[in-house]
Amino acid sequence: MYFKDFQIRWILASSVILNAALFLFLLMFIRQSNVPIVLHYNIDWGVDYFGEVKSIFILPSIGWLIFLFNGILASHLWRRYRALSYFLTIVILIVQIFLWISGIALYIINS
Repeated sequence: MYFKDFQIRWILASSVILNAALFLFLLMFIRQSNVPIVLHYNIDWGVDYFGEVKSIFILPSIGWLIFLFNGILASHLWRRYRALSYFLTIVILIVQIFLWISGIALYIINS
């Protein structure tokens, strides 16, 4: 029943597309090299964390984990707590949007 709802399918499909696009964006636009890149920037202190290029793929990985966790939890809660299920599903999309903002910021900082 959870996956038959049009809004749920639309939100989940959008989240999958955003996450895959983030992975491809980072793969294509972040230069693959042995030189450490900026992985965290703080307004107060500036750059405070450098790391390997492959560490930048933690962003899409976190997105997939949140997608799986919230998706499974929302599908189990669908019959009893439909409003909570919608909330958990919308949070998946919101997290993907924030991860995109983080990915774009890391791209700009490392350019």
